[in-house]
Amino acid sequence: MKNLTIKKIAFGLLLAGYASSSAFATLTATTNDSIQGSAPVLSRLNGDVAAQTVTVTFTTDSAGNTEIGANDNVKVGDWMKISYRLLDKDGDVDTKSIQESLTVFTRTKDASGNYGEWKPIKASELKSITTKSEANTDGVQLGYIIFEIDDQFAGADQIGFKLQERTDFGLPSRNNWLNVSDVWSSAAPVTTEEGNEPATPPSTPAGPGDQAPGKGPIVSSTFKVGIFKYDQDGKLDTTVDYAKAGATNPKYGDKFSAIVWNDADKNGSIDDGELIKTSAYTFKWKLDGEYESVAAVDEDLTNGVTKTTSDGDTIYLGSETANHNSIYNTTYKAGAQGYHLKVETNE
Repeated sequence: MKNLTIKKIAFGLLLAGYASSSAFATLTATTNDSIQGSAPVLSRLNGDVAAQTVTVTFTTDSAGNTEIGANDNVKVGDWMKISYRLLDKDGDVDTKSIQESLTVFTRTKDASGNYGEWKPIKASELKSITTKSEANTDGVQLGYIIFEIDDQFAGADQIGFKLQERTDFGLPSRNNWLNVSDVWSSAAPVTTEEGNEPATPPSTPAGPGDQAPGKGPIVSSTFKVGIFKYDQDGKLDTTVDYAKAGATNPKYGDKFSAIVWNDADKNGSIDDGELIKTSAYTFKWKLDGEYESVAAVDEDLTNGVTKTTSDGDTIYLGSETANHNSIYNTTYKAGAQGYHLKVETNE
């Protein structure tokens, strides 16, 4: 009887424990969607934070430290640097994702000064491109993309680009596209949301948000200026450069024009397909050398100088209404005779 009582008590305790455990079973719930942070935002380096802007500079060194002058032409061999503050309070960072989104665009004016179509250059086609970035400190990561300006930029009058606000990881890791049509414009970029990647730069002026130093066109060591004569029918003969060895004497009554071109094959002649850049420059003419022990005076010629394509690109030697000698410096023995004709592009 005693054993039976003990068994009843044990069984009762078992039932009580089962009831207790059933009443306090573990309950769970999971959010319908994953945890989200903040979207990355780019801002220029200079001045106050300004969302969807970057800083563009051109430098003479691959480290991006030595900027070119504010009014200097960018040259083949210089470097283009896109710098930014990446704002992400989650602590997410970029190491190369922004670079992978980058496409640079160039366009060039034709001989009449009209812009041609945009030419895209993908990040993978940019010479020596690299990204440098620091740690994310208090939600800010400093970084830049830099690449060398090579021959595919030669002659370009305008540079634009597109890139996206990105981090390597995070939700979201992508944000707006920044679309720039002219790095030398003071205007802000045009922005589009994720999923709406622009195909080409905007038709309106759109800068990076921090105006770049320098100017176009981008010049190369293969750029030349030559002196070419109009024939009797008033047509410019581009086959003979009077500045080239072996050319004959220029004469009073001749009309000449300066032409700037990219002598890509370095043969000293204007060949089919070589880029003419005369419209990108203005010109000044001078006499050079010495005649009868009288050195040419360092002064610009003004008589007979006119514009055909660009200011000062054309000159008539002598006078159409007076004695040829009379329009030149009175210190000369015989006007312009005996001196060389010289043309220079203006800075």
